[in-house]
Amino acid sequence: MRCMQGAGVPAGVVQSGEGLVKDAQLNHRGTHVILNHPEVGEHIYAQPPYRLSKTHPELTMPAPCIGQHNEYVLKEILGMSDDEVADLIIEGALE
Repeated sequence: MRCMQGAGVPAGVVQSGEGLVKDAQLNHRGTHVILNHPEVGEHIYAQPPYRLSKTHPELTMPAPCIGQHNEYVLKEILGMSDDEVADLIIEGALE
């Protein structure tokens, strides 16, 4: 990289995934976060690539497992009753 840059060619280092996670500058810039996923353990997630002046997006929880938020969505957002959700489970419509 330095040789290419020294010759006037724009160049950057090519790193492995492990190299990216250990890169001090990327860590300083907060480009990724390591979260504990319930099924796969520690997993690296890329933070949003943008920075907003008044809103700072930050990942605080890992990707959900299949069906993990079904009850919340069905009851709290869609307003379904316990019986309606139970019927969906009995019918095999939910994981």
